[in-house]
Parts: sequence; C-alpha cells; structure tokens
Amino acid sequence: MKDKKNGFTLVELLAVIVILAIILTIAIPNVISSLDKSRRDTYVADAKKFLSMAKYEIGNKISKPASGEIVRLNLACVDNEDLVSDPDGNPYDEENSFVAVVRKDDVLVYYVHLMSTGGKRGVYLTQKENLDKDDRITYVKNNIQPLTDAQIKEVTGVNGSIRVCQ
Repeated sequence: MKDKKNGFTLVELLAVIVILAIILTIAIPNVISSLDKSRRDTYVADAKKFLSMAKYEIGNKISKPASGEIVRLNLACVDNEDLVSDPDGNPYDEENSFVAVVRKDDVLVYYVHLMSTGGKRGVYLTQKENLDKDDRITYVKNNIQPLTDAQIKEVTGVNGSIRVCQ
C-alpha cells in the first residue's frame, strides 16, 4: 500500500505564486490608470458645473462684459456648495478658481480655471468647448498656479480691463 499525501508540493505553490505575480503586474497599472482617468473626468465634470453656475450668474446677477472687457467670476462668487472639494479630497481654491467671460463678435465666450488649494491639480484655463472634446482630460494638469491678469488676457485674446466679481 502506498502512502498518499494530500496537499501541494513546493513547486506547485511557487508556480501559483508566479502566475499571480504576473497577473498583478498587468492588472495593477490598469486599475491605477482607470482610477486616474476617472478622477480627471470628475475634474472636467466639476469645471462644466462651475461654468453652468457662472452662466446663470452672468445672465441674472452680473452684467455681461462689454466689448474688450473680461468678467472674472471667482468660485466664491457663485453658489458653490456642489464644488467644495476636488476628486482627490482637497478643497477647491475659491479665490483662484474662476470663469472668465469675454465678448467676441457679439458672442459670449466662457473660459474656466479650476484649481484645488495648493495648486495640486485642476483644469488649466481653457475654453468651454474644449471640455466637450474627446481629449478633454488632457486639460487637467498637475501643479496649477494662480494666473496673473496678463496670462488671462493672453489666453482669452482680450486686452481690455478685467472686472472681478468677489
């Protein structure tokens, strides 16, 4: 009669560990990439939400910009209870996040700059239409800094005065 032992050999256990390691090296980067893309999509969705709030304010409470003028609505100017923190859990910067509204050829054009406190991440100043493109998550940047008036004028192409809603 033969002695039968139940269980796995060391070689079998090592083979299983190697297979699991290979699977994990493939799966973990994909999961991390998916989470990052999801966060970037949330930044874009928050920027669109901020734009909608600003459009409401421009139409109802704040006068539209004159030709050659920029109206800057800081996040603190709108009812921002839906935009308290970014997808990474950091609060949005209420003074340095803004929507810039300009009049070009008698059409209002909207730009958004949405950043977290400390400039960790956010949507760098971009035109509203860019947030509807397939590559919209490329507008989410790391280490965003507050913008100067000169930078806002350069991006919007308007050199007039900036009226700030605080």
